[in-house]
Amino acid sequence: MQGLRARICALAAQQLRAPVPAGKSKVVDRGPAKTGQLSAEVVTGVAIRKGEVDPPILADSEYPAWLFALMKPEPSVAELERMYSQEGLELHQMKRLFRYKNKMRIKENNAASAKK
Repeated sequence: MQGLRARICALAAQQLRAPVPAGKSKVVDRGPAKTGQLSAEVVTGVAIRKGEVDPPILADSEYPAWLFALMKPEPSVAELERMYSQEGLELHQMKRLFRYKNKMRIKENNAASAKK
């Protein structure tokens, strides 16, 4: 009971957004003001705070190495199954393969139970 009381007090202390006044519609986000305008000097559309400027584009050597690893495509499920049977997988690849197989098993069970 003590934990619940502390959580309720913490929530009550937070400042929440006020409801939308009657007669006014919700603000619709229309995206960046400059659509279709790309620059060779700055990363367009990265600044998310009001009044913040877009950061400059740096040389590749100034970015961390893990950033470029994000651009490598992940192996397909067929490739993962082949690698699993031949040489084995890394942990994150094995999780991805088993997650996919589990989803397919659930879909098959749901389809089978829907036919009954």
